[in-house]
Amino acid sequence: MKKIILCLILGLIIVFLFSLEQKIGLFDKNPYNDYINKYSNFFDIDHLLIKAIMKKESNLNPDVVSSRGAVGLMQIMPKTALEIARQLNIADYSNTKLKEVEINIMFGTYYIKRLLNYYDNNLVLALAAYNAGTGNVDSWNKPNPVASTSIHFIPFKETRHYVESIMLIYKVYIWIDVLKRQLNALYHSDTTNA
Repeated sequence: MKKIILCLILGLIIVFLFSLEQKIGLFDKNPYNDYINKYSNFFDIDHLLIKAIMKKESNLNPDVVSSRGAVGLMQIMPKTALEIARQLNIADYSNTKLKEVEINIMFGTYYIKRLLNYYDNNLVLALAAYNAGTGNVDSWNKPNPVASTSIHFIPFKETRHYVESIMLIYKVYIWIDVLKRQLNALYHSDTTNA
């Protein structure tokens, strides 16, 4: 009976996730998983968060350049990339390398980890700063620290929607990961009991 209920719940979750697929394209195979896993492990950050940021920022297009000049999969600003290269002691770096998949993922992963450290692992503030910059986030957060407790307190509409979108994608990736683990465990328990 327990397995039947679990299967029904998992079935409902699958229906929900497939309805989200049409909206945000979650089930596309990510061809950059090796680099995502490599740098997520290296910088000790959840690979699903990196996938969510990448999905929102570039929709997995390594050649995209924003109207503001952000480059590549993780949409890194060239000035920020130069700073990151110095911090990572990459001596031969130039911004021509920013479209290289591995460099872009490494820099974006490092940068979001740095922001998480700066904001004491507050994901809302770190994501807001990834979008709007630390100067902007500090200017509205320091005088009113309650802003860090909810996305709805972010005063910039674009940044608020950006954070909401990434948080949704991230949660769905987490649900998909849990679902895969549950289905895998269920499958393995059925095959070992057979």
